[in-house]
Amino acid sequence: MTSQDVKIDPIKVPDVECIIQEVSDRQRRKNNIILYNVSENVLNKRNDEIAADMELVGELLQMLDVSVDNLRTIRLGKFDSSRTGMKRPIKVRLPDGDIASKAFQRRQKLRTFDKFKNVFLVKDKTHMQLKSYREARQELQTRKAAGETDVYIKCINDVPKVVKAGGPEN
Repeated sequence: MTSQDVKIDPIKVPDVECIIQEVSDRQRRKNNIILYNVSENVLNKRNDEIAADMELVGELLQMLDVSVDNLRTIRLGKFDSSRTGMKRPIKVRLPDGDIASKAFQRRQKLRTFDKFKNVFLVKDKTHMQLKSYREARQELQTRKAAGETDVYIKCINDVPKVVKAGGPEN
């Protein structure tokens, strides 16, 4: 038998590249969290705004019992001075993925503090992860519209699945 006789399906190069890119992107984002519904300080200098955001995020993390020495913050989206009360999300870059996970696990504690009760803390997700969450939400809506009850979305290893309460996973 020669190598010409063996037929091996070649791996599609774009698929492999997409997978490698996705893994790399997830690795890069694992240290990040995103905060929504945080009021924006409109100050005269950009450095003052950054310092105010860093102080606010430091206070928020302290309330979650997460100690961080080195973090970076950036407001996402374009600033629009014509929109008063604008609340652009804050992307927080933490030094370690374990710290980000700890903050995410304790995010419900924010509801107990008046200053942060409307703030939402989420993981920084890739485009592929966002797409899978949208698909899971669509499946959930479809199944509920079809009359299924007690179904919800459960994340298993960061993969959203629609499951039935009290039953085996789908």
